[in-house]
Amino acid sequence: MKKYILKNNFLIVFTVLLLSNFSCTNFLEEEVYTEYDPDSFLATQEGIDALLTGVYSGSTVTGFEARNYYYILSEFVTDISFETDGGLATQLKPVQEFNWNSGLPYIDGLWNQMYQAISRANNVINVTKTLSSTDQDVIDKIVAECRFIRGYSYFYLHGFFGPTPIIEIPADASLDEIEAIGKTSPRATEAEYRAYVEADLQFAASTLAAGGYSSRANKGNAYAALCKFYLSNKEWQKAADAANTVLGLGYTLYPDYTKLFSIEGENNNEFILRTECKVGSNQVNIYMPHAFPQRYRVLPNWTNYGAQFRTYTAFVETFELQDERRKLFLTEYIPNNTTEVQYMLRDPVTGVALDNARSFKYVPDPAAVNTQHGNDIPLIRLADIMLTRAEALNELNGPTQEAIDLINQVRNRAKATPIALGDYPNKESLRDFLLAERGRELYTEQARRDDLIRHGKFVSNAIERGWPAKDYMNLYPIPQAQMDNNPNLVQNPGYN
Repeated sequence: MKKYILKNNFLIVFTVLLLSNFSCTNFLEEEVYTEYDPDSFLATQEGIDALLTGVYSGSTVTGFEARNYYYILSEFVTDISFETDGGLATQLKPVQEFNWNSGLPYIDGLWNQMYQAISRANNVINVTKTLSSTDQDVIDKIVAECRFIRGYSYFYLHGFFGPTPIIEIPADASLDEIEAIGKTSPRATEAEYRAYVEADLQFAASTLAAGGYSSRANKGNAYAALCKFYLSNKEWQKAADAANTVLGLGYTLYPDYTKLFSIEGENNNEFILRTECKVGSNQVNIYMPHAFPQRYRVLPNWTNYGAQFRTYTAFVETFELQDERRKLFLTEYIPNNTTEVQYMLRDPVTGVALDNARSFKYVPDPAAVNTQHGNDIPLIRLADIMLTRAEALNELNGPTQEAIDLINQVRNRAKATPIALGDYPNKESLRDFLLAERGRELYTEQARRDDLIRHGKFVSNAIERGWPAKDYMNLYPIPQAQMDNNPNLVQNPGYN
């Protein structure tokens, strides 16, 4: 999400004082006071942006956290890609090999970051309750942005852990009361979680205006988040309707898929929700240093890590040869200090799969500095919403021409062969095609694990690759640190 730069010390001091942060693992905070009047401060857009800065920064997943959550926990446990080599390989071993327990790497960091965003959003919402002369439409907009971040954070947590505690702190709560709430709140039920998140995202969608930065909450990405929320719940009619609303808001497919994720293409109208990245800031994209193969001819200003992010040969071969999306895989190269071509899909003599292709979807940033690249990270984009509506329509009615047309818009942009309604005689056949097509369209975008789980194939897919996955592994375990902190938390089945 967008990083707001505070322009003077007054804004910095005021924002820090307002955004004293409580998290689920550390609720005790020093109480602070300020001489500034919140009503006066919020009289300008600069003041409003400053108030929201801490909320957005708390919710922004970037740098190594993006690596950990988007790739390690979301894609390296699927049939698309995996990691080898370097110091990272040892840490990743239990994740990739489905040897999961409550001490699994990275899950506690994910939990803490999302609850940090939730607590900051709650803090700002409580601040707005104290305002006496600020216009109501200004207050509503601030609250809507906070509720978007809060709802989206709970939705994100749910994808990994199932329902988690819903934390709300009364405005007049004492420090002891805050401590007790954080350490005793039980997990929400599935019904409670759905009602809470739906209400937050619906409020944001109905309150915020369309347009503006795709890195900041607006009507379009609030409806898009609702669409994804309904999709995950298999609420097909609601998913179809939310997608249809998004499709009517003026978003367009970027014409050149091969440049969509490059620096050149990042200011596009396809990214509905994104994280803006900039070299030298605290929001950077560090994917490519892990994707460069050994002895790849990197520029002097780039870093090539020992850790190697690889793509399965079988996945690359699901693309037609003319498919533009296939062009973003590195499948052969000439290493430094040699003239011999290094093949990465199959051994040219034996034909054995090498499982060594590299996703170069984030086209390397020429101005990158060491590990830091400036490619923006899409969280939701139009092609995803189009395929979501097609899936929802298929689940509701079976194959229809509208669903086929939506799929073909995505495939036509990629120069893939269009499909025909007559090719899919039933719901099941088009469902299977949609799962495969979402993989081809959304690889390296943290979508595959969720898609496989929704289609009931995550665990069976892992078993086919030789891992001892169990049915309960559609969810990760609740982190042990959280279980120790809150005795009312109940661990996910299978991890006790």
